[in-house]
Amino acid sequence: MPRVSSCLGCADMSESRYETPPASELQRLLWIKPGTSGHLDEVQPRIYIGDMYAAKDKHLLRSLNITHVLNAADGKYNVNTGASYYRDTGITYHGVEAFDMPSFDLSPFFYSAAKFIKNALSTPGGKVFVHCAMGLSRSSTLVLAYLMIHENKTLVDAIKAVAEHRNVCPNTGFMEQLRQLDKQLHYQGSAVYCRMEEVTANGHLMLGYKTPPTCELLDLLLKNRRPSGPFNEVWPNIIISDMHTAKDVDLLMVLGVTHIVNAADGPSHIDTGPTFYSHTPTLIQYYGVEAPDSRDFNITPFFYPTARFIHTARTQHSGKVLVHCARGISRSATLVLAYLMIYEGLTVSEAIKAVRCHRNILPNAGFLQQLRELDIQLSLQRQSALSSPLSASSIFPSTDCTDP
Repeated sequence: MPRVSSCLGCADMSESRYETPPASELQRLLWIKPGTSGHLDEVQPRIYIGDMYAAKDKHLLRSLNITHVLNAADGKYNVNTGASYYRDTGITYHGVEAFDMPSFDLSPFFYSAAKFIKNALSTPGGKVFVHCAMGLSRSSTLVLAYLMIHENKTLVDAIKAVAEHRNVCPNTGFMEQLRQLDKQLHYQGSAVYCRMEEVTANGHLMLGYKTPPTCELLDLLLKNRRPSGPFNEVWPNIIISDMHTAKDVDLLMVLGVTHIVNAADGPSHIDTGPTFYSHTPTLIQYYGVEAPDSRDFNITPFFYPTARFIHTARTQHSGKVLVHCARGISRSATLVLAYLMIYEGLTVSEAIKAVRCHRNILPNAGFLQQLRELDIQLSLQRQSALSSPLSASSIFPSTDCTDP
C-alpha cells in the first residue's frame, strides 16, 4: 500500500515529543513480546528474518517466493553463500560482512541495507529474507533500521512490530547504534522535512517532496555535533578524511583503500597526484578535483564524473574509496553527498543525515546551494520518469550515467 509522505519533527508533535528510551527499556520490550524462534518468520508483510539454515534451504525460499536475500553475516568467516549460491534461483543477493560483536560498527550499513530492502519491496511480488547466523542480532538490527528509515517508525515501534512475530535480540552495541539512529531521525527541531517516498499502485508519484531551504540543511549539519577523527567510514566502502590520512600510505594499506578522490588537487593545494601512489604495494587509482573551498567556486561540473569514479571503485572486488580534501569537512563531503544523491537515490537531507551519523561535515554555503540545485534536478527527473511509460528502473540514474 502507498504511504502518505512523511514529515519528521512536525509542529503538532511538540506537545508529546518523542524521546529515545534508554537501552534497558528497549531490551525489556524485546523480552516481553511473544515472538517465535523458528528458522524463519515473516516479521512484516513480505519481510522475513531467519537463520543460516533457512538461508541455505533454496527449496524453502522458493516455496515462500523469496525474491531477495540480505545476508547480514556475509564473508568467508561467516555465512559464506554469496550471489553465486542463488544463481539458479533468480534471487537478488546483497551481502553485509558484519560480526555479532558489541564493538562492531554496523551503522555504516544501515542506509544501504535499508535501500536494498526498500527496492525489494518495490519489486512486483517482491519478498525479502534478511538473515545472519541465528536470525537474532545482525539481521534484526538491519530490519529495525529499515523500518525506522523508510517506514518512519520510532525505534520503539519498530521493535514492537518485529518482536511480535519473532524473538530478536540485537547485541548491546547494535542497540546503541539503533538508539543513535533513532535520535538522528527524530531530533531535527521544529522544521518540517517532507520526502517524496513511494509510488502508488498505478505508477503515479505521490507528490509532496520539496528541497529544504539552505537554512534547514545547515540546521541538519550543525545539530548534535561531536568530535570527528582524521577519517571516518561514512557509507560502506566510502571514507572521508583529511590530507594527513591521504598521505599516510601505510594507513591506506591497512584500511584497504583502492581508490582516492582528492577534492583539493593542484599545485596550490594538496599536490599528491597519481605519482604519489604509484609505488604502493597495491596500486591505488587516483582522481583529482582542483577545487578551492570557496563559496563562489562552481563544484557542480565535478558531481557526475566524481560520482562515477566512486561508483566504479565500489563495484570492484574489495573496492574502497577514500575521498579527502584538506580537513575532510567541505569539499570532500560535498562530493560524497552528491554521489549518494546521484547513485544511491537519497535526497539531500537523507544524504546529510547518513554522512553526519559518522562524521562532522560542513559544506560551505555555496556548495550547499549547489547540492540543493542537484536535489531539485534529480527530484524533477524522478517525477518525469514516474509519469512516463518507461520502467520504474528509470527513477534512479543508471550506472552508466553521463554528465549533464
